[in-house]
Amino acid sequence: MTRIKEYEPPGWRDLCAKLKAAKDPEEFQAIVNEINQLLTEHEKSHPEDFEGKSQRPATKKGMRANMR
Repeated sequence: MTRIKEYEPPGWRDLCAKLKAAKDPEEFQAIVNEINQLLTEHEKSHPEDFEGKSQRPATKKGMRANMR
């Protein structure tokens, strides 16, 4: 995972590690909710970093193209 410090909210890496280690669906969903909340708060506190940027999720096709 490439790190871009100015765009990465504090605690992001810890939550990603927790998500990877989650054992059951309820735990997984709780961590996903926490990550979404963290990202929403980060975007609201740094609107200048996200102005004009697409909020649309990446497609599998687009993800594969970026990996080449």
